[in-house]
Amino acid sequence: IFPSPDGWSRGVIIDRGDKEREHRRTDAEIWSDVLGRLGADGSVLYPTAGLTLGLMRDGDHAAATAAAYNNWLEKHYTSQDSRLYGAGLMAVQKPDAAVAELKRCVEKRANFRAMILPAVTAEARSYGDEFYWPIFEEAERRDIALAVHGAPSPGMGLDHFDTFIKVHTLSHPLAIFIQLTDMMFSGVFEAFPKLRFAFLEAGCGWLPFMMDRMDYEFGSLHGAEVKAKLSRKPSEYFREGGNIWLSLELDERAIKYAIDAAGSTRLLYASDYGHESPLKHIARELSDFIADPAYDDAVKANILGRNGRELYRLA
Repeated sequence: IFPSPDGWSRGVIIDRGDKEREHRRTDAEIWSDVLGRLGADGSVLYPTAGLTLGLMRDGDHAAATAAAYNNWLEKHYTSQDSRLYGAGLMAVQKPDAAVAELKRCVEKRANFRAMILPAVTAEARSYGDEFYWPIFEEAERRDIALAVHGAPSPGMGLDHFDTFIKVHTLSHPLAIFIQLTDMMFSGVFEAFPKLRFAFLEAGCGWLPFMMDRMDYEFGSLHGAEVKAKLSRKPSEYFREGGNIWLSLELDERAIKYAIDAAGSTRLLYASDYGHESPLKHIARELSDFIADPAYDDAVKANILGRNGRELYRLA
């Protein structure tokens, strides 16, 4: 149904190194059991193959596929357990269709709390382009989060790599950097101050670097062309703007630097359960983080729960 992210067969690669595969079973019953075993209040469910929806060239096909996926997600997951929340797909290739699907998910689908902006698309533009702003306007109006999530790698200079690990190391963060930079300097966060954006599965260690880099460019001679679009330095949109969130891995050594740069209220934990992370690994990293004396209780509460509740408007 969905196109290949880049020609690499991820399932085959994962199977070579994963002999247990218990975490690959992810129906609603399994998810409910996992939440109970982890003591979790809920989870927002993201796709794997569906992250390539943006690569579809035919916008009508993409729109029909998004609607079918969202119907399936509701039928098999979000309607089965109130603790399971949906992140819906929409065809950004056709903003009018994306707006219609966003409205349908908010009004008629159970428990949908975000819509996905694929970080890599077949379009010769990124999300700072006003082509996409009708989607942002509707999302802000409907008070639903938009999540920029990577996976595919075409168009980022990685096609010559001969092993998948090289591609996977760079594809997620590079896609996020490209989208974030365009959105920042095109004034998206200024124009939509109440719209909640999440940048997912690229970690958080890059945050201080990007804050400094964008501030430097903004303050340089190159910044004159965008100053009319921004009322503050780029770094201040992270620290004070209140509408940008990042997911992180709990074993990142750079968490403390991201907190120092932007505070702990915009960082949230993402388990990646059901994709690459087995339950025993998730349980261990949660236990280790909770016990880590480097972070106080308020920081842990923010990262493990409070920030996610705010982003997704969870009770």
